[in-house]
Amino acid sequence: MGKGTPEVVVHGGVHKTATSHIQSILQRNAGRLRKSGVHYVHHRDTRKEYTFPTQLNGYEKLGLNYKTKMPDDMLSRKATAFFKGIGAGPGERIVISDENMPGHSGHCVRSGHLYSRREVLLPIFAQYIPYPVSEVHLGLRNYADFFASVFVEFLRSATGDNVIPEAQMKRAVLSNLPSWTGFIDEVLSCFPDAQLTIWRHEDFGALSQRVIGNLCGPGFDVGTLVMPKRSRGRPSASHRAVQELLIEIERNGGDAALARRVEIQDAYPRGPEFPGYDPWTASERAHLTRLYDSDVAQIDARPRVTLLSP
Repeated sequence: MGKGTPEVVVHGGVHKTATSHIQSILQRNAGRLRKSGVHYVHHRDTRKEYTFPTQLNGYEKLGLNYKTKMPDDMLSRKATAFFKGIGAGPGERIVISDENMPGHSGHCVRSGHLYSRREVLLPIFAQYIPYPVSEVHLGLRNYADFFASVFVEFLRSATGDNVIPEAQMKRAVLSNLPSWTGFIDEVLSCFPDAQLTIWRHEDFGALSQRVIGNLCGPGFDVGTLVMPKRSRGRPSASHRAVQELLIEIERNGGDAALARRVEIQDAYPRGPEFPGYDPWTASERAHLTRLYDSDVAQIDARPRVTLLSP
């Protein structure tokens, strides 16, 4: 790659794969990284100044009537200003991280697909980055756990008129049979000159140092990174809390029930007494796990893909 411009490294999540943990480490060490020519952009800035504008542009192309418009020429100017404003010099490394790159958790929950709007949103996200994208990094997760987790995330941000029942989410997943393979092929198509590094979320505990090191780039000693003092992540919901919330929605309607989200989660905190949310039967979970294992093996054989293993 030529060194006349900075290079861009994209961490695109996905949702519920320790993305917040990775972002907190990179943000905690942003100053140290910058001294080594690695420019990490806070994920909130990336989302506000780049991801969200690209999605507004995509939503308009999808025929969705959002009040705020982002036509192509305006997006081009906004994207150029955002990346130029980072201040990276030739040959330096810009690291951006946003799990919303392919879409939102609600897009998965409602459709049973892995980011049902990705065919429009991903190409736009990739197209308007004004510098060469050399690497894309993604964590993947077992389908059963991914959809359980994004369903909880969806309930946390849902409004009364758009909440859907658990049974509807399950039907969508089991009838559509989601595939990370198609998702990864889309990423490879959108970033044709990038190397793609992926890992199973199930292996992240053993791989976290390598994942962070790969994002920081060669020559940076990850042993010098300072860890955040404490995790600010939200605790995941217990199975009992989700079931109580869904019962409340059936009984009193979405708005009234969702207003009690925090109260219900606090009453049934995840722990030994109240295990994590799992909507799947043993046979459904086994089926989704077989699909996941088969798909990851196929992805590992793709050109330009490196699958990290412990």
